[in-house]
Amino acid sequence: MGEVIENAARELQALQEGGVDGVLIANEFSLPYEKKVSYVTVAAMGRVVGELKKEIKVPFGVNIVSNPLATIDLAAAVEADMG
Repeated sequence: MGEVIENAARELQALQEGGVDGVLIANEFSLPYEKKVSYVTVAAMGRVVGELKKEIKVPFGVNIVSNPLATIDLAAAVEADMG
């Protein structure tokens, strides 16, 4: 998780320095895609957002690929601006 968080932090910094209006944190490359997302995926994404939240300066959203209910749950848990 440490490496994932470090990479996400670098990407967040680059995006914000580049002038984006918002960011979407998603598990887009979490392969293979699952028909029913595992709890570990949701927990891991919550951890990443929790670690990054203090650095996020723009509106942000979350997305869990192919799982709208998990996306809504995660968005509520991390107080995302959009889900």
